[in-house]
Order: sequence, then structure tokens, then C-alpha cells
Amino acid sequence: MKKVAIILLICFGALSANPLDPVIRSQINVHRYYSKMIDHYQNEDWQKLSWKCQDLIADFPTSPFAREALYYLGVAHYKLGEFEHANMAFSDYLKEELTPKFFDQVIRYKFEIARAFDEGARVHLFGWQKMPKWLPAYDEALEIYDEVITTLPRDDLAAQSLYRKGVILLRMEEYKKSIEAFQTLIRRFPKHPRSPDGYVGISEVYLTECDQEFPDANKLDLAEINLRKFRYHFPSEPRITEAEEKLLGMKERLANDLLEIAEFYERTKKKKAAAIYYATILKKYPETKAANKSEKRLKVLDVPDVYSNKKSQEGAIVVDSSAE
Repeated sequence: MKKVAIILLICFGALSANPLDPVIRSQINVHRYYSKMIDHYQNEDWQKLSWKCQDLIADFPTSPFAREALYYLGVAHYKLGEFEHANMAFSDYLKEELTPKFFDQVIRYKFEIARAFDEGARVHLFGWQKMPKWLPAYDEALEIYDEVITTLPRDDLAAQSLYRKGVILLRMEEYKKSIEAFQTLIRRFPKHPRSPDGYVGISEVYLTECDQEFPDANKLDLAEINLRKFRYHFPSEPRITEAEEKLLGMKERLANDLLEIAEFYERTKKKKAAAIYYATILKKYPETKAANKSEKRLKVLDVPDVYSNKKSQEGAIVVDSSAE
């Protein structure tokens, strides 16, 4: 503030010497704008700060103070909850210089904006500030997370962004991309506190795929590989239990799928075909609830040599629909 006061005194002195010089008048005015802008920032008067920043940028677009005003404009919009406009102001600020004064603060603000979008903050219709905030902003959040990951690839914020990116993509049912984000997190930050979350996130993706799409035993194999890696790299991590529960959930889903087929054959009096499916459930998914039910049904059916068919022993279920 002392520096600004000295500059103002010099400018006022110059104006007294030549009151008609437009350059001197311009210098005085831009310093007045800047001084007032800083006052609003220090007083946390965010609305007035926003207005003063916009005035300074509009009236003195080529001034060095205009570049700094972009940063303060972003802060004002952020504090007012206008996250999309804050992000635009911060992006404009970063474009102006290679190593701007507030670089670290801007990246942090951008991350917080992405997190707000991630957690449900919405954007204006058509991007107009006077329109209601109705639109979800997951795409905007992903774009900002990618920006943080690219700008600071080894920073803690990049690790946080990779994890949150994976979560959003799962929510958007972009399963492959979600797994890629979690795997990048694990590979790039193997010892980071977020790395276990990456393993759990991958488990969640496979379980969600199993629930939402056709059950795929191949995804179960991938989930088991993920769990083995999790145990190897974090043997004492308590969240291993969570990944184990998700794997069991996949097995329950796959076992229930076979159970429905077994019950269908039993209802249609094809005892041997039903027994093959019940026995397969016991063999492949012994820890599931479906396995308990299958064991009981096999005792009732009492079909000998269920696995006499070689293909059944190899895990491929080939059933003669005419079997009794």
C-alpha cells in the first residue's frame, strides 16, 4: 500500500505540472482503480471487488494492473459462488503470462472449483449469469481436473484430481476411462494416501459394471488381479476389506445369474441340467449365498456324477436341454 501511495503522489505532482496530459491522467486513474480494488479485496467486499475489477479491465485493458485484476476477479466470482465465471477469469489470467504472480493460488482455486462442480454445483443456462443454475457441470469438472493433472503432474493436487476424475467417470458410466484414471493414480503415485482409494475405485467400477451390464466372469478375473495387487502393495491397509466385499458382491451377482438358470431347469423337470448348474456354483463361488442354496438343492435332487461330463469339469457348461 505504501508503494501505491508513493506512485499516486508522484502522479498527482505530475498532474499539477501538466493537468492536460492524457497519459498522466490515465496513470492516475488506473492507480485509483487498483487501490480501490485492493481495498475491496482486503475488506472482503466481493461484489464491489467484482465490479471494480471489471471496470479496470474494461477501461485499461493494456495496463499491467488489468492482468492482476483478472486474478482478483476470479477470486471475487469464486467467493460469490459464481464458479464457472471464476474459472474463466482464472484461465484468462493464466494466458497473460508464462509465470504469473498468483500461479499457485490460481491452480488451487481451479481445483476447488472442479470439486464444487463434482459435488453438485451447477452452471448457468447458456453460460449467462442472469440465467438460473440448472445444468450439471461434470464435463467442466473433468476439464479442470485434466488441466491440473497436466500442469502439475507430480503434485498432490494431481493425485487428488486423478482420484476425483475416476469417481466422476464412474458416475457417468464411463467405466473404461474411470479405470484408466484410477490406474494412472496408482502408477504415478504408488505411495500416496490416495493410492489405496484407486484400488478400491477399480473394485467399485467392476462391481458397478457387473450390476448394470451383463455379468462377465472376465471382469471378475480382473477384479481379483486388482485385489491381489492391493494386498501386495498395502498389506496392512484397512480398506482391503472394502475391496474384498466388492469382489464378493461380484461373485454373488455371477452366482445368482447361474442360480436363476439352475432353478429354471429344476422347474422344468430337467434335474441333471439343474444339478450341473448348482454344482458349478458350488465349485466356482463357494463363499456366496447362492452356493448355500445350491448345496441344499443338490441334496434334494440327488443326481449322481454331476461332473461326469468332461466339459463341465473344465468349467464350460454344456447342457442337453432334453436331459431329465
